[in-house]
Amino acid sequence: MIRERPALTRRRPFAFLTTAFSCFETMTRNSILFLSLMLVGCLSSRDDRARQAMADSTRADSVIRARQDSINRATPGYVIDSILSVEEELKRFRAALGGQTATHLDEGSASREALVRRFMASLSRNDTGELRKIALQPREFADLVYPESPYTHAPYRQSPALVWYQIENGSSVGFTRLVRRLGGRPLKYVDNRCDPKPDRQGRNAIWTNCAVRIIGPEGESTTHRLFGSIIERDGVFKIVSYRNEF
Repeated sequence: MIRERPALTRRRPFAFLTTAFSCFETMTRNSILFLSLMLVGCLSSRDDRARQAMADSTRADSVIRARQDSINRATPGYVIDSILSVEEELKRFRAALGGQTATHLDEGSASREALVRRFMASLSRNDTGELRKIALQPREFADLVYPESPYTHAPYRQSPALVWYQIENGSSVGFTRLVRRLGGRPLKYVDNRCDPKPDRQGRNAIWTNCAVRIIGPEGESTTHRLFGSIIERDGVFKIVSYRNEF
């Protein structure tokens, strides 16, 4: 009896190569997909970093420009780029202040010496009302001082509002410190001195770098800068600002 041999399964030639190629192809596709995702992620991250860097740079530039603008505005002689004329700016400033037009310096003294003595007497009494009276008022500045000042033309051109703000700001701080430091104390006035020649601005004469010599409660003699400049107009003297050494 003859046994039949089981039929042998015939494999296709190079079948293993086909399988290997298929696996390689799958791996290649997966690798490409993975690399593509990584590339997209890197590009997105790089774009985000670029946008962030640009935003940071823009903010830094803004801060630098703002700081430089503040420095420029604080520099003597800074010119304000304004489309308004001096006359229009002054008109608006006067309207904002209100009140009557000033035709002369009011509540002033007949000499610089008389003004300083009056100042010292008021300070010793802590009379803040009298101290405010002998100081330059806003309408006096607008009507009598600013129009004849160098701030109406180049190279010192500045608006009246800005100039008055600078004067008033320093004077307000100085006044508070002055009264707190010396108000009501028994001080004896000796003399005063300013620069030998005043700064002439039209009918106004501005005395600068003024100092007062006083004798304190214990008999000590000291010299202090207790106020800023003094203005004289038509024989009347007033204190421009209370900016002082304190």
